[in-house]
Amino acid sequence: MKAIHWTDEITEELIKLFPTKKKFICAAGITPSGKVHIGNFRDIITSELVCRALKDKGCEAELIFSWDDFDRLRKVPGGVPSDFSKYLGMPLTEIPDPYGCHDSYAKHFESEFEEVMPQFGVRARFIYQSEMYQKNKYYEEIKTALKKRKVIAEILGKFRTQGISKKEIEEYYPLQVYCRKCRKSTSTKIISYNGENEIEYSCDCGHTEIADISKENIGKLGWKIDWAMRWKYENVSFEPGGTDHAAHGGSYYVAKNIAKEVFETEPPLFKGYAFVGIQGAAKMSSSEGTGVVPADLLKIYEPELLRWMFCKTRPNKSFTLFFDTFIIKQYEEFDRAISDYYKKKLSPVGERGIEFSSVVHKEQPIEKRAPFRQVASFGQITQGNFEELKNIYKRFGEAYDEKLLGARLEKSQNWINKFMPELKIKLREGFNENYYNSLPLEEKKQIDKLAEDINNYWDLDKLTWLVYEIPKSPSFSDEEKKKAQRSFFKNIYQMLIDADTGPRLSTFLIAIGEDKAKELLSSLAK
Repeated sequence: MKAIHWTDEITEELIKLFPTKKKFICAAGITPSGKVHIGNFRDIITSELVCRALKDKGCEAELIFSWDDFDRLRKVPGGVPSDFSKYLGMPLTEIPDPYGCHDSYAKHFESEFEEVMPQFGVRARFIYQSEMYQKNKYYEEIKTALKKRKVIAEILGKFRTQGISKKEIEEYYPLQVYCRKCRKSTSTKIISYNGENEIEYSCDCGHTEIADISKENIGKLGWKIDWAMRWKYENVSFEPGGTDHAAHGGSYYVAKNIAKEVFETEPPLFKGYAFVGIQGAAKMSSSEGTGVVPADLLKIYEPELLRWMFCKTRPNKSFTLFFDTFIIKQYEEFDRAISDYYKKKLSPVGERGIEFSSVVHKEQPIEKRAPFRQVASFGQITQGNFEELKNIYKRFGEAYDEKLLGARLEKSQNWINKFMPELKIKLREGFNENYYNSLPLEEKKQIDKLAEDINNYWDLDKLTWLVYEIPKSPSFSDEEKKKAQRSFFKNIYQMLIDADTGPRLSTFLIAIGEDKAKELLSSLAK
């Protein structure tokens, strides 16, 4: 059987599952109880990729993202003042922004996420559950759930280890009421339901009332019921979720049964996704509760590379994103894949991964890319000056797309400055006389030889030959030759940057420029 990309597998499965659907709704969502971390990003990017695959098949498809911002605040996350504990149990949209810049707690974290999504090429219709509930859009569905509350209780009981008693079934209500007086749902209890529109509830704060649910909303369905309800309301075809939801007996299986037996709707196709690991981000402040959010990754990763990482890895497989030196390998793998894409060396699955990496659907990726490792080094030589970086590449006879080159310069410098300061390179101001004088005469002569001949070999290939040739001797064995070359390279790096190692030497010399290189290497120029 011919291998196809996982997005196309899901697309074919969807078309087979829903053969009469004219429009496929691909859904994702989260509760904005704090910063939306990169693990949650897998939710929306998985649906977005499937949405693109459906469109490629000629299907009409839409991506929706639901903010469960009518959920209650369950705990105070890191970075939020501890006195926000007084709001526990209240709807997230009715809690003030802890940072004072948005209309509510929920809006702060929603805006933070929404603002960055277009940079990833993710364009969704955002749905705010607070608005939907408060406008009583779900009245009919809430009424259905209340009328079938015992059916729901029995379904929930099937997935509980201890089961459910008759008394619990009789007392169960699927609606979590927000007290009109204290606005908390943690201390309310439904006393009775008249089978139509009237609900009587009481709250530990002392408030009791009878409410008419046909005229106003008083609460929110429990989330597994809410999830199943929204599948019907939004006509959802596909939705991913964490592997814990995907496990047998997990939330999806509970909601699937509720969807069928209570709301009489076919549940969407569901795919569980695995954990996304983070390595080398220890320098980010956990005490501030930031974790790693999509905006953090965009400071060091190109969005196309991130899309490619998520796209080439099946959702049920975990992978790692890096803040340490392994990020260089990921950039190199991505650049190589793009090069192979244009050389027609990739498999159909590999080609799909590159095509879906583009921020704009069906836009071809830029083929020629300056290596991230090299840009990181050259960027330090130029102290982040973009015009100087372009001049370096002119000396090599290379020209790159300016927008992409500028982005790589910015991201590489962010990466080094924030996460890998030990890799910083700083050219010396002048000749390293102390180090030079500490060397044996033969090693001084080698440095002098390079300074003397550098003008005559000012070409990358010739310069590469020269730096390996100078420390050689006809009498050396292979091992002695390697040792002499390593020692010579160390001496040159000490003369240039006060370090034992550095970027590829011949390339580095060209990047520095002929005059500056000669100034730092010539004892006559001191």
